[in-house]
Amino acid sequence: MKLRSTSLALLSPLLIGLGTPVHGAESYPKPAPYQDTAEKKAERMQWFNEARFGMFIHWGLYSQLAGEWQDKHVTGGAEWIQKYLEIPSSQYSPLAKTFTARKFDADAWVKAIANAGIKYICITTKHHDGFCMWPTKLNDDWNISVTPFKRDPLKELAEACKRHNVTFCIYHSILDWHHADWPGRPGFNDYAKGAPDKEKFRNYLYGQLDELFTQYGKIGMIWLDGSWDRQHWTSDDGKQLEDFIRSRQASVVINNRSGYLPPQPKLDIKIENTYSYVFAGDYISPEGEVPSTGLPGIAWETCQTMQLPNNWGYNRIVGFRLFSDLLHQLVDVTSKGGNMLLNIGPTGEGAITPQALGCLEKFGTWMKVNGEAIHGTTASPFAFLPFDGRCTRKGNLIYLHVFKWPDSGRILVPAENRVKRAWLLEEPESVLTSTATSRGIEIRIPKDAPDPLVSVIAVEIEGETKPLKAPENVSKGIRPEVSSFWPGREALLDAKHITDGDPNSMWAAEEQARSGTVTIDLGAEKEIAEVLLNDAPYSRTREFDLEAKTAAGWKKIADGTQIGAGLRVPGNSIRASAVRLNLRKTSDTPTLSEFQIFAGAEN
Repeated sequence: MKLRSTSLALLSPLLIGLGTPVHGAESYPKPAPYQDTAEKKAERMQWFNEARFGMFIHWGLYSQLAGEWQDKHVTGGAEWIQKYLEIPSSQYSPLAKTFTARKFDADAWVKAIANAGIKYICITTKHHDGFCMWPTKLNDDWNISVTPFKRDPLKELAEACKRHNVTFCIYHSILDWHHADWPGRPGFNDYAKGAPDKEKFRNYLYGQLDELFTQYGKIGMIWLDGSWDRQHWTSDDGKQLEDFIRSRQASVVINNRSGYLPPQPKLDIKIENTYSYVFAGDYISPEGEVPSTGLPGIAWETCQTMQLPNNWGYNRIVGFRLFSDLLHQLVDVTSKGGNMLLNIGPTGEGAITPQALGCLEKFGTWMKVNGEAIHGTTASPFAFLPFDGRCTRKGNLIYLHVFKWPDSGRILVPAENRVKRAWLLEEPESVLTSTATSRGIEIRIPKDAPDPLVSVIAVEIEGETKPLKAPENVSKGIRPEVSSFWPGREALLDAKHITDGDPNSMWAAEEQARSGTVTIDLGAEKEIAEVLLNDAPYSRTREFDLEAKTAAGWKKIADGTQIGAGLRVPGNSIRASAVRLNLRKTSDTPTLSEFQIFAGAEN
């Protein structure tokens, strides 16, 4: 729905008030510190750890703009449009009088989500623009009751979740661009007068959370956001907020964005967004990224949105991520012990877009067959896999998620265990022959993949999983041969950085180059188990292939369009004396952070 300023100007701000919150609300004293225990946390996290797959829903007044205002467009972050285009509150607030949501159907939403194999939803109760998607009593002009829609979508969604056995969760922004007493209020809030009063804002925030936790039944999780302004929202503020929430529903799962900043552990992985990795609450929330390795003992949830490039609210002018990419990411996240919270942005009218519905239907088809390999599983027990795919585990059941079906007719599991049974989840009655070898369990598979995107093989083993020794990095310290280098910046961007094991150092080609090659000569033929590539943080690769030098010459073993922070390419045990990365096309000067080659220890 395209709304131009000319139509909005016809709606006088006086019709909807001046954005003034009701300040006569209860004053909340500092909450008592919550006495948490490992047992309490394990109990409240049980459903979360079993679910593995959730749905984020960003829906609000911004959904009506769909990324456009006065013929200006935002391609990313449509839910941030007021901030990005500095829309005055007096011009933004009339959107409340045009919000009809005439196509909203809570039951249809939740049914489509449940049919996709998704176990929980997380709906935006209030985003950064401060508009409340429920009839709060804490303001009289900036909530769903002043819209033509008038109904309470949170109530309808909570009830639909009960009918469809989906856990109801909420998102709530701490910061509030519309509230006069938010201490970091923006300049475009032209309603606000005088100095902000933080305690009044805190009472407003607590009062709204009080409503949410007392009016909508049991809340599975609260996804807090907007605490990055540490000048105005401190660690103490965040700790008090967590304690207050626990005083309302102690069993609720809280993400890591309350603002609380206890002592932080050091992680030996590349992190793009440090705000996502603050350790507070019950789990960390990487946004749009997946930790390159598993995080044993740490609960985490990657949130990812369907709309490109990074739209959480609906944007009518951008495309959608491919289902295949989202499915692979779900499997990748689960294989590392995390949850995936996949986002949709319904339209201003309250409709889930056809593209999103199509994606949900495809997930439903895949999950109907393979959902047991996602729900209730734990991380892969293996440090590497000799095939293109991932692994999840449930007790003595190992699930092999195969991305690229091998032409060899065999799948190798790097474990010493004996196999009780192996079968295709697509064909529950099938029996796959397995053989114990010195390189692991060899399973014979059909010629054709059961699923074109991800086929799952279930393997029931005897006893605890006994992984074979992981292959060693045989490329570390070897100086690669590169097609070019950046003159004058050799020390900072030298080719030796590619194999130094440090993802924070890198090589760069000649500045004007838009392609390049990197070759690692191993000095002798080795059986390649896996190759690890990393071109983050710039991720400029647009087309590449990987070749191995065998006795018969160079042989392509992989190709693709992007590398990212940790692309693992199976070597499929090919014997090679060198490996070459051909960066066929890059968006700017080619860079590479890591190029690691792993081979069996016996080599």
